[in-house]
Order: sequence, then structure tokens, then C-alpha cells
Amino acid sequence: MSDLAMKVFQWQAKGSVGVSSATMASIAMGMDKNFYHSHFCPPWDPSDLTRCMKLVDFIPEIRDHFPAIAEKCPKFAPILNHWDELTAMVRREWAAGDRAPETYARMKELLRE
Repeated sequence: MSDLAMKVFQWQAKGSVGVSSATMASIAMGMDKNFYHSHFCPPWDPSDLTRCMKLVDFIPEIRDHFPAIAEKCPKFAPILNHWDELTAMVRREWAAGDRAPETYARMKELLRE
């Protein structure tokens, strides 16, 4: 078993897994199907984005797989292309106690591209 796969199993055990974060992990491990659901998809709201952030925080080398994720799941590309912007925005909003309306609006804008 690869080091990455072992880290993904450890991350899964933490319990903060959703379809979009599993999409990232599955593609990074070279899988053709999402291990958590039947399809690949990007995060659709700040909660989904936060689960993806937790994955990248736990396994930073997932960032090295952003190009492969964008290729296998083209809808993910705008989120990945604006990763630093979105993660900074949602962290700021969560810290202020907001429900992250600015992040949500920006994600919707990007996902329509």
C-alpha cells in the first residue's frame, strides 16, 4: 500500500469526508471511481470546501494532484484554480462566526464558469 493511500485511510478515520473531498483523495490515488460515492464532483458550498481543506491540511501533497483532479473532474478546476482565495475567504468568514455567504457566492460564481 502506498504512503498516500495509508494517509487517506487515516484521514477517512477522522470522519470529515464528503463526496468532493473523497473525489480529491480518490483521484490523487489514481482511482477511476470515487470510493465514497458513485461519481466525482467539486465542493458546492463552504461546508464541502471545508472538508476538502481538511483533507489538504492533513495530506498537503494532495495539492500536487490538483492538475489530475481538474482533468478527471473538470467542474473542480475553477475551485482548484482559486484555492488560496477561497480557503482564505472561508477561514476568515468562519472565524468571524459567519455562515460564509461571501465564499458561497464566490463558489457559485466560479462553478458557473
